[in-house]
Amino acid sequence: MRLQDYLAETGMTRAEFARRIGVKHISVTRYVNEGRVPEPSVMEKIIEATEGKVTANDFFGLAA
Repeated sequence: MRLQDYLAETGMTRAEFARRIGVKHISVTRYVNEGRVPEPSVMEKIIEATEGKVTANDFFGLAA
């Protein structure tokens, strides 16, 4: 599941998600717009925060 889809499904804003994973709002915007792939430490936080619904493969368009 793409991060954008996760946020839409949960109704969570980018700012809320950014606070949850400890990054700036602009970073989440870049992740959503696929302009940036999260660093490994942030990727771990994303996977944890989404309970595994968003994985590293989702940032590369690969099947999980």
